[in-house]
Amino acid sequence: MNSAVAWMQQLKSRFSQAVATHPVGDEQIAVYLSGRGVATACGRVDGQMSVALRSDPIAQLSDISSMLAQQITSLDLQRSPARKHVNLVLAPELYNVSLIDRPEVDDAELKDAVRWAIQEHVDYPVENATLDVFELPLSASRERPMVFVVSLKTEVLKTLQSQVLAAGLQPASIDAAELCLRNLAWQCYPHADQSIAMLRLTRNSGLINISRGDELYLARRVSGLPDEFSEPKWADFRERMVLQVQRSIDYYESAMNQPHCNMLVVACTHDWSERVTEYLTEMLPIPVRSIAEVLAGEVTLQLHNPDVHSIDWRSLEPAQVNAIAAGLPALGGILRHHIAHSVEQAA
Repeated sequence: MNSAVAWMQQLKSRFSQAVATHPVGDEQIAVYLSGRGVATACGRVDGQMSVALRSDPIAQLSDISSMLAQQITSLDLQRSPARKHVNLVLAPELYNVSLIDRPEVDDAELKDAVRWAIQEHVDYPVENATLDVFELPLSASRERPMVFVVSLKTEVLKTLQSQVLAAGLQPASIDAAELCLRNLAWQCYPHADQSIAMLRLTRNSGLINISRGDELYLARRVSGLPDEFSEPKWADFRERMVLQVQRSIDYYESAMNQPHCNMLVVACTHDWSERVTEYLTEMLPIPVRSIAEVLAGEVTLQLHNPDVHSIDWRSLEPAQVNAIAAGLPALGGILRHHIAHSVEQAA
């Protein structure tokens, strides 16, 4: 097994291995990496989340190490024990997610079996991929077991690892952005009778998630993202956006035979949060909430961008809204072990 694969921990909704190694209540660090930005979150979860976050743009992947070094200093993490067990969260544009029928093999053979099944979903040889698998809830597949397969080029993963290690952090786990957004939905709405959709839009990627409790039911990419966040681009994009959101919710409720979706939560960068939330409120038959409304009662947040501000959720400045949306997967990333513990306790 090569070094890149050795870093990978399974991307499942129940993280049983994580519980024993990183007790709940300890400080957690999660780092979110994309081709356009880096975000670092550190904090503890004891009922409520208490988190410090810094999000910064970068020009290219080779800038990750120097930006992380700045963030470590800004967040005063140089001596934190959590630097040795960082949860590394990858941006959607760095990997592919495929939903396929589960091959009829034992769990030990599952990764090898799905590797060849996803060849048509990636544009590079599957032997050059690092991948992992997590289950679609059985209730969503109508008795036909299906799995999500997360795959990325091993070469890309090695590059990201080397950048993070050079900054003085040691990845102990690797997460997908979809699962980290699911974590946040679970933190705010932990009961399985609440179906929560989440839409996150950035310049590089758009995601639509629908989860219930600790289980992820639907994860889709938003297509046709504008190349700039301007008024003309918004007028052209908004109808395509609402159509994709509505179709995702309809698919969850009808094709998956799931209960009514209770809420859509919106997070956007580049000053788009307010207009997206308002437009979807007008166009959809379900409640639409901004991520700030949802996190207000759950997260005590200190934002470092670069000056330190304790967030007042009732009066956020546009730059703060953008920074929170940019770093949202990192916020969800620090919940990894907390969710593992909670699910294990409930089992």
